[in-house]
Amino acid sequence: MKTKLFYFLVASLFVLSSCSSDTDGRDIEPITKTEPIIDPKPESNPIIDNQILVKKIISTDEKGLVTTILYNYDGNKIVSKLYNDTKPGMYYTYSGDLITKLEYKFADGTIDQIDTYKYDGDKKIIEFFSTQPGQEKWDHYEFYVYNADGTVSVYSEDWFKYSTITFLNGEVSEIVSTNSPNFKYTYDTKNNPEKNILGMDKIAFTYGEASGVLRNIISETYGYDAKTTTLKITYNADGYPVKSFDNFEDTGTTKEYFY
Repeated sequence: MKTKLFYFLVASLFVLSSCSSDTDGRDIEPITKTEPIIDPKPESNPIIDNQILVKKIISTDEKGLVTTILYNYDGNKIVSKLYNDTKPGMYYTYSGDLITKLEYKFADGTIDQIDTYKYDGDKKIIEFFSTQPGQEKWDHYEFYVYNADGTVSVYSEDWFKYSTITFLNGEVSEIVSTNSPNFKYTYDTKNNPEKNILGMDKIAFTYGEASGVLRNIISETYGYDAKTTTLKITYNADGYPVKSFDNFEDTGTTKEYFY
């Protein structure tokens, strides 16, 4: 369903989800400490760091097509991500500090897709449901079981097991699926552009893929033939990406980040 409405938008919005170990001469160190679902943070000034929010991403693909995504906020809550500063985009709804609904809208305000999220008392996501009004055959439901070993099992509403998600240092390291391609991820030790958006970390592994929570994905191995994509990243003085290049098969998309 990610490939339907706003595929180009979603590809830009799941920031740094395809990747690279080349970092423009800047060192990227592998994460080796193995502890399930914790929240380590890079060394930084917490007062300044918590105020940093990505405001705009400009993407240029291999054909020269330029797409601008503008982020709108209420404090550190994301209100919307808009395509080229117009009405088409993604609109978020919160309940307290948790994202409970995401609507994909056309320019005329028509809703193409609605994603809803439910949480338990510990603020962990336990249900995800996606629907397209009038096209219910595309409906997609997931619920999540948190296992004692730190993994998360993903099931359908009839208890069909979609996948098992493994975490390393608070990030998704591997997704092993029953009847879909598997994914493996590696990360840098820098800051993800969306790390300070309230509630975004809670929904980072819906739809069977990871998007990064605190760090940036720098390599992604996926599919039955284990293809690997990489991302080349340039950072600012605060450790946030200012430019990235997806160099999969020597083509890809260049992104510029503004805060």
